[in-house]
Amino acid sequence: MKNNIKTFTMFVRPDKRSQQIANSIRNLNSGSQKPLIEAEDGDLIIAIGGDGTFIDAVTSTHFSQSKVYVGIHTGTLGFLQNLSPEEGFALMQYFSYEEEIKTRKMLVSSATVTFMNGKTVSYRSLNEVLVAGTDYSNISFAQYVNDELLQNVVGNGIIIATNTGDTAYSMNAGGAIDFSNHFQLVCTLLTPNKNAAYERFTTNPIICSKVSIIPKPSQRLSVIIDGIRKDIDTNQIKSIDVCLDGSNYIHKFELSNYSKCNIVRKKILGYDF
Repeated sequence: MKNNIKTFTMFVRPDKRSQQIANSIRNLNSGSQKPLIEAEDGDLIIAIGGDGTFIDAVTSTHFSQSKVYVGIHTGTLGFLQNLSPEEGFALMQYFSYEEEIKTRKMLVSSATVTFMNGKTVSYRSLNEVLVAGTDYSNISFAQYVNDELLQNVVGNGIIIATNTGDTAYSMNAGGAIDFSNHFQLVCTLLTPNKNAAYERFTTNPIICSKVSIIPKPSQRLSVIIDGIRKDIDTNQIKSIDVCLDGSNYIHKFELSNYSKCNIVRKKILGYDF
């Protein structure tokens, strides 16, 4: 995409190392022949920290398609933070001089909660939507895939992950990793109840573009978006619809060509060729 970057904003994890890196980037930028301007609402959003910092940066700027997001890794695994602290100078130089910049569209899912009175509230998710019993107690719900009933489930809940979040909580719960780059969600059940003989459901991860959850009324459940529990009246929820259609995305900056295989190999398997 064309480089229209003139200003930048930093979201920095409040630890000493991350703060030092942020100050180093400011110093490197000010010494450049063509420095960018630090602003409250910049064109370039720089997240310094772990994946939580990156998600906070994206959420706080409302998943803007007019901005470019980049992550500098100072955490542990750092799936979303693809630059090392040492690459900070190259980053600022790149945006100062390059006419074309390397970005990729990172897909964002939309989640709509409909209440019994017909009112709705919508959220966006970079990683996953979790519908679970409060304190992870059992809940009863029907799962619809692409508007068609698939199964009725009693269990702790369900994780609905994007192809960004499929390598995080979803994978740890037994979900699939999607290498297709299509508009797909990975739906993984959390500890379904297998005790009753009449209960039949598939425990395999379900891959689809839209999933709807219809919970049994008056249950104590939680709706958690990218790790943040939403303060809503869950006893009155009629349905939760999550979809990934390609219309919602952010522009993520990459210094080199992105490879999900490379990310999985390094971050999950712990080795590289």
